[in-house]
Amino acid sequence: MADTQIPLGVASGLPFVILVLIGFRSRESKAVWTGAIVGTVLTFLGLFLSAPSGDWWFALINRCLTILIIWMTTYFCLMELQWAEKFLKAGELEKAYKRLQEESSYLQLNRDIAFQTNMSKTLEEAIEYSLERICREIDWVLGHFFRFEDKEKKLLPTGIWFCQNPHRYEEFIKVTEVTKLEAGEGLPGRVLADSRPHWIQDVGQDTNFARNKMVEKLGVKTGLAFPVYIGSKVVGVMEFFSNKELEPNARLLEVMESIGILLGRVMERQKVDHDKGEYNNHLRRLYHRLDSIREEESKRIAREVHDELGQVLTAIKLDLSRIQAKVPPERVDISEDVELITDLIQKTIQTVKRISLDLRPPVLDRMSLTEAIEWQGKLFQSRTGIEFDLSTQPDVISLDTQRSSTIYRIFQECLTNVIRHSEASKVNVDLTDREGLLTMRVFDNGKGLVPEQINENFSLGLLGMKERAQIWGGQVYLNGRKNEGTTITIELKH
Repeated sequence: MADTQIPLGVASGLPFVILVLIGFRSRESKAVWTGAIVGTVLTFLGLFLSAPSGDWWFALINRCLTILIIWMTTYFCLMELQWAEKFLKAGELEKAYKRLQEESSYLQLNRDIAFQTNMSKTLEEAIEYSLERICREIDWVLGHFFRFEDKEKKLLPTGIWFCQNPHRYEEFIKVTEVTKLEAGEGLPGRVLADSRPHWIQDVGQDTNFARNKMVEKLGVKTGLAFPVYIGSKVVGVMEFFSNKELEPNARLLEVMESIGILLGRVMERQKVDHDKGEYNNHLRRLYHRLDSIREEESKRIAREVHDELGQVLTAIKLDLSRIQAKVPPERVDISEDVELITDLIQKTIQTVKRISLDLRPPVLDRMSLTEAIEWQGKLFQSRTGIEFDLSTQPDVISLDTQRSSTIYRIFQECLTNVIRHSEASKVNVDLTDREGLLTMRVFDNGKGLVPEQINENFSLGLLGMKERAQIWGGQVYLNGRKNEGTTITIELKH
């Protein structure tokens, strides 16, 4: 030991801090404690092993200061490990990211089903797609649709299924297709009785599940069913089964209920008269309802992303700042790690803000239509480098919130098409309001589009814009010439 070779008044225990740092390096609190205790013991032993020299009280103070340094280092290391452990256990950032992913997937599920069911030619086609899309999204093995028969006041099987393994569930499917259920009977019957989704964690243990004799053999565990509404009336029930036992998921039930509303609109569409005029009016009302649901869902998600996720990230950033202030100056490596994490969190905060703005820009709620268009155009210019110019007549155009939202979303789609297809360097927007007719012309100086290219590249985007405009009796026109740019004109009465 070095203490045997140095005078009593000289403390050689300071290097024992290395034992604490080695323990910290291992990321184990026990190793840090062990290093601190060993360093303390060796420092005290050195007091008795050192060669006699100097005053005893001076040597004791020296050793005590050394021990103080060892334990201060231990304290900061333990605090760092405790914070890291708490952060990892709580998994706030990871949970928030998973929540964001989950909400995004649910929103996409709603959008896919809304779009596909609108485009489906028959009710069966819409139901088949919905069953498959939902099963694949939540990774469940079976999906089936019951329809409500007014005359019998019962749920009748439709034979519309999605099944990942038809051979394995063949007997279960056969039993289901001959089963009629009254209100309150079985899983679908309970949905019919109270018009809300239901979840059975283990159908084999449920006494009110008529087909539970088949469950053990087939390996079906958890059941989920939700109603399909027309207004407040249940006109059908969709049921799903998993081969795993799963606890109830309240958020998933909410999403399924909204899908039930979407599918109910499809069924309603199938029942109306096929007169062209009446059918088109109904389709506009349906799309208007779906668009309202989509906007409300986007607003809710934007609010939760901005408020909940943003607050969590800000709190984590503040905690990191406090931790960084406590890091000893000599621990450059820790400071660099903290700065790296802080930069990552700051980038994540900016991403959260961008996602929130994309989902529901606040200008729609606080500004006029003119100001909202100008704000979006300037943001588009800063992000893409494409020059933007706006002219309005009159200077300020104000519409009600719903029509303003429609025009704004159409304008966003126009800018998206400019980025994807036009190769333009400038976009001009003319916004006029004369005698109750609002007209917006969006012109770009890009490569232009001939009719064949318009049908090929803009079919879905143009269809979405037309559907939004037709909700309010509006029209969308697209004109383009090769190498002379493209003009999109939107006319909306108010």
